[in-house]
Amino acid sequence: MFVDLQSLHTTQVITAIGALGTSAFGVVQAFKPVCPFINRIGFSGIGKTVSKLTPPGQGAASPINALPQKEVLNSLEANWVNGTDLASQKAIAKSLVKLHMNADNAAALAAATNVDATLLTAAAVSMSTGVALTQAQTDANSRFDLIVTALLDECYQRADQHYRNWTRGLAAVVAVVLALVGGWMIGGEPFWTYLFSKSGGIAVIVGLLATPLAPIAKDLSTALTVAVNTMQMVKKP
Repeated sequence: MFVDLQSLHTTQVITAIGALGTSAFGVVQAFKPVCPFINRIGFSGIGKTVSKLTPPGQGAASPINALPQKEVLNSLEANWVNGTDLASQKAIAKSLVKLHMNADNAAALAAATNVDATLLTAAAVSMSTGVALTQAQTDANSRFDLIVTALLDECYQRADQHYRNWTRGLAAVVAVVLALVGGWMIGGEPFWTYLFSKSGGIAVIVGLLATPLAPIAKDLSTALTVAVNTMQMVKKP
C-alpha cells in the first residue's frame, strides 16, 4: 500500500514555506517603485568599468560624434533598471564604448585595456578619417575589441550576481518579518514576549528557509512522495 505523502504534515509545511518565499519575492518586487535603489543594485560595478572605458580624452570634454561619459552611464543605467536582456545590455555598452573612442582618448583606452597605445591611436585616426587600417592597426583594434568584450562581460555577470544575491537577501528579510507577524497574530501574546519565545525562533527559521525553498517547494514535495512510495515498494514482501 502506497503512502500518500500529500496528506502528511511534512509536504504541507514544505509547500507553505515555499509559498511564503514566493510571497516575499513578490513584496520585494512591489516595493521597487517606492525603493528605487533596489533596481540599481549591482550597477555601481558596471559604472566603474564603463567609466574607465569612456575617458573624456585630452583635448576635449568628450569625443565628437559620441555620447559624453555621463550620458553613456545614464543610458546603461536606464537599461539596467528596466531589466533589459543582459546580452543586449552588454552589446549596447560595447557599441557606446567603441563609439566613444577617438584619437584624443585612444591612449587612455589603450592603458585601460593593455593594448599598444600607438597602434590604437593610429587606428582611431584612420577610422575617423576613413583611411584603411594597416594590418598592425587592425590587429590592435581587434585585441581592443576582445578585451572590451571580456571586461564588459565580467562586470555585467558580477553585477547580475550581486543583484540576485541582494534581492534574495531582501526577500529573506521580508519572509522572516512575515513569518514573525503571522505567528504573533495567531499566538495572541505580546509581540516582544513572542519574539523571544520558542515560537518566535521557529518563525525566524521558517522565514529563513522560505526564500531558498520557494523555487523548489513543489519539486521537493513530489520527490518526497516518490521516495516514500519507492521505499514502500522495496520493503513490500
